[in-house]
Amino acid sequence: MVLTDPRSENGDHQHVMAVYLAAFVVGGIAVLAALLLADVGHGDGMPFLSLTGLSVALLGAGTGGLIGTWLGMGALWTAGLAAACAMVLVFALNGLLLPYMRRQQSNSHRSRSSYVGLLGTVTLEVPPGGWGEISFVDPDGNRVFSRAKSDEVAALPKATRVYIADIDPDFVHVVAVPEA
Repeated sequence: MVLTDPRSENGDHQHVMAVYLAAFVVGGIAVLAALLLADVGHGDGMPFLSLTGLSVALLGAGTGGLIGTWLGMGALWTAGLAAACAMVLVFALNGLLLPYMRRQQSNSHRSRSSYVGLLGTVTLEVPPGGWGEISFVDPDGNRVFSRAKSDEVAALPKATRVYIADIDPDFVHVVAVPEA
């Protein structure tokens, strides 16, 4: 028979709860930031590996872990509940919420074609042949962050002023604005 100190089990329980609480808080902040500041649901690649998808998974794992520790479940069952909550939330986001948000975005009064001719600033470097991110103000006065491509031969570093020359469903196509 092995005797354990109840204080050490309670301390381990507190450490596990602190880890799940940290995952919950960081995931929640990241989800809010991704939904408020980022262009959600880009449509290419694996959506569950996007910043928003990973943030939602972290939030779900934190939520499930906290619930499991509050219910006094063992570590293995708590970890299983955390994983299940993460998968359910990622599925709900990618299978249900994002398609709805994309439909609403396409129903806006102005279409993305109104972006052509606007000036913006590179927020994530746009490499030749790759994509980055720009920020600009749309005709309604809203700050927009959008994925961008450029046919320039050199990379467009962060803070470069750009002109939106064209759009497609996934990207705005930009050209560097020469410095005055």
